[in-house]
Amino acid sequence: MHWLITIVLISIISVCAYFLYLRPYLYRLRPCKGTKEYGVCLPSGFLYYGIDVSHHQGTIDWGMVAQSSVANGLPIKFVMMKATEGSSFTDTSYEENIRQARAAGFVCGTYHFYDPWTSPDKQAAHFISTAHLEKGDIVPVVDVERIGRSSGDLQRELLIFLKELEAHYGVKPIIYASSKFRKRQLANPAFDDYPFWVAHYYVVRPGTDKQWSFWQFTDHASVDGIREYVDFNVFKGTEAEFNKLRIEN
Repeated sequence: MHWLITIVLISIISVCAYFLYLRPYLYRLRPCKGTKEYGVCLPSGFLYYGIDVSHHQGTIDWGMVAQSSVANGLPIKFVMMKATEGSSFTDTSYEENIRQARAAGFVCGTYHFYDPWTSPDKQAAHFISTAHLEKGDIVPVVDVERIGRSSGDLQRELLIFLKELEAHYGVKPIIYASSKFRKRQLANPAFDDYPFWVAHYYVVRPGTDKQWSFWQFTDHASVDGIREYVDFNVFKGTEAEFNKLRIEN
């Protein structure tokens, strides 16, 4: 019996080691079929590249980010930045990030990290009071990664949150989630009307049967002006389609 337990434990450890350590490195060793820049292989066939940041990236030199990304011929066009979480947390870098990123010429997006244990009304009020979106900004984003009590409760309350943002800003917010989370926890036709920002790393294309507009394909990009690694994203679509996801008024 002891040998069976040992085999099971070794198997579990091996699987965890593969997904956490070996798989990312094996993916990076594959021949790049796109363009190698920012320390990663950029997926080909996209017009718009962008990053997302929070206080975890520390103080960012947005002038350097803009200058260096233009110089390499593959400029960063948009920046998604964290503003709020739950009903009370405000990202300490948000105000400075969005002020300087706008001044540097980036199209800016603002996101809220959703807490399924907190009232959706209070979360919406907190985001609205913090995120003063302007004309030309990307429509608001909600980052959904936790289930809470149940999938049913999450879906019901998340829709309340989305509807309140939609009523305030006059646009449909973007939902950010991993490919697996979207399939398993947000399998509800009510969410199909919202733009989707999918997170799926170490793949050639994101594995989701749902339509997506943005794809976060790595968390290991290196950008001049940012000391820490940063998430990198692409937008799937034309300039006109990109502009449809920007606030008009």
